[in-house]
Amino acid sequence: MMNILFLDHATVLGGAERSLLDLLRKLDRDAYQPTLATPEGQLAEKARALGVRVAKLELEKLKGVNPFASLRRLRRGADALATLVKDLGSRVIHANTLRCAAYAAAGQARFLWHVRDYQMPRWVRFGLMKRCDLAVAPSRFVAESLPFPSKVRVVPNGIDLPDLPSEEARLGFRAEFRIPFQAPVVGCLGRIRPWKGQRHFVELAAALAPRLPECVFLVVGGTLFPDPGRDYLAELKDYATELGVAERVVFAGHRDDALAALAAMDVVVNCSRDEPFGRVLIEAMACRRPVVAFRSGAVGEIVEDGNTGLLVPFGDVAGMAEAVFDLLRNRERAEAYGEAGRHRVATEFTLEAAVRAIEDIYRELA
Repeated sequence: MMNILFLDHATVLGGAERSLLDLLRKLDRDAYQPTLATPEGQLAEKARALGVRVAKLELEKLKGVNPFASLRRLRRGADALATLVKDLGSRVIHANTLRCAAYAAAGQARFLWHVRDYQMPRWVRFGLMKRCDLAVAPSRFVAESLPFPSKVRVVPNGIDLPDLPSEEARLGFRAEFRIPFQAPVVGCLGRIRPWKGQRHFVELAAALAPRLPECVFLVVGGTLFPDPGRDYLAELKDYATELGVAERVVFAGHRDDALAALAAMDVVVNCSRDEPFGRVLIEAMACRRPVVAFRSGAVGEIVEDGNTGLLVPFGDVAGMAEAVFDLLRNRERAEAYGEAGRHRVATEFTLEAAVRAIEDIYRELA
């Protein structure tokens, strides 16, 4: 049996952590013995519930501190990690975040870097790729940004095709925010971060509001990993006020019932720039929801333009508004996109396929 040490520094559940939990849940326990090294928090609790051994490990923030403090933290964390690897007899480290990859790179153990981020300095990308044994990219877009291509394996994220949220769950979500049951809802879902593009979504609301007086614009997501010294959520609310749509845009915050939130939308919008993958895209498609998105990053690898949704050039809010308007006015077309989207997830983005591909990579490292 191969002992694998998974690293994640987060205490809350973002997309990377949800994908990691899916992997741990489906991993072949007859062949692999997983241990998760992470701080106490939601991720640790969820992993324990899956029967995964959890080792408490604090990997301090490296970004935003002076270089000497960063080096001290790196050395301290790398030493703690080396001790853990020795105690557990781990054959491979699976670093699930950029920060974890930096700590793994500072040690001597073999490690797999799961590259879930695109935006990073070139020297960081080069240094980590030089040091890691292999890297997993969730998309061709991310893979093509990485040096040492012989080390890169592309494994798209996958999900178990969910049962569709019940009509009760869909209507319950709307009722919670006093959204009329028959009102058209255009929404986006994701962490509140500038690169996720919620500012463009507010502009979309301003463009569509006069043409769709009954439409509600729904922003679902929390500030799980906020930027120090910046309140982006407050900026978005001020911007909505400035554009005259504060009464039309609903900020729902972080939700654990993401699928119910997606089911409550008629059209799901993605405004991200340089999206590394976009788990919300496959979740929306699995919920039979048509997607309208900027053609940026890996989005075009997931959403098939004219089949499961509509893509427009990045930043083209006017074009996005027209695409959303057309789908709201043509429900038959929207439903066809939704059906095609669910079929695409069932054939191209299954969790089973993703986990078996990761296990193949572990065998390469054995």
